[in-house]
Amino acid sequence: MEVARHLGEQGFAVNFHYLGAQFDETDQVRRVVNEHLTLLDALTAENFNAGVALQLSLLGLGISESLATENLLLIARKAAESGRRVRIDMESAEWTARILDVVRRASRESPNIGTVVQAFLKRSNEDIDKLNQEKIPVVLVKGSHLEPQEGAFKDPEEIALFFMRLIETLMRDGSSPAIATHDEKLIEFAIDIAFIFGLDQADYEFQMLFGIRNDLAEKLLADGYRVRITLPYGDNWYPYFMRRLAERPINLWRLLRDSRREVLKDPLPES
Repeated sequence: MEVARHLGEQGFAVNFHYLGAQFDETDQVRRVVNEHLTLLDALTAENFNAGVALQLSLLGLGISESLATENLLLIARKAAESGRRVRIDMESAEWTARILDVVRRASRESPNIGTVVQAFLKRSNEDIDKLNQEKIPVVLVKGSHLEPQEGAFKDPEEIALFFMRLIETLMRDGSSPAIATHDEKLIEFAIDIAFIFGLDQADYEFQMLFGIRNDLAEKLLADGYRVRITLPYGDNWYPYFMRRLAERPINLWRLLRDSRREVLKDPLPES
């Protein structure tokens, strides 16, 4: 909460992302649901410009889609009471179809629901077309899961090119799209495409992880763009940290570099 308050004072929006493991027992799922309901009460009390990012595996998707849908709607309706949004995180690629089914079903009853889409999956172009048609907001990410997948791009350049293609689709047809990346070239491309399609800065936003590329986030904010910082928290932080480190080791250097900047106020070289 203290971090969110500080970010809000600077002008950033925030996403709270509770970290947990997949649960197969209803009482464990219920505790996660209550965690999010308590969080939303706290956000309302603090009047933060903040939403929540959810993993459906924590809401019972491993038990049944109906249970995950029921719990998602419970949280989304609570969030809507204070004008807050809910975004569904993507997980292992084998879950993608089920996650999107739940998102589409729930969003018909609670339009404050949106979802992450991963650019490393070849199916994402078709997924985004369908989500755009249903006016479901999309958060576009490169993808953070390293498992082998026939329907996935492996080469970083291929992923970046497909990311650009998906940016164009979102800026043309999307509903309040968010571009979640620390890649400056992709951010510049998104800004150019948004300009070509006549979008205002308020029509879309950029998202970044807390502690990564603070300098870039601050520059975008100073230039008038909407920037949302994701704040992961919870007891299951270690697997999350290791996964982030494994997918992009340079993030550890960036985290250490940006932390030193904050302490010393002494800019360090990029490399």
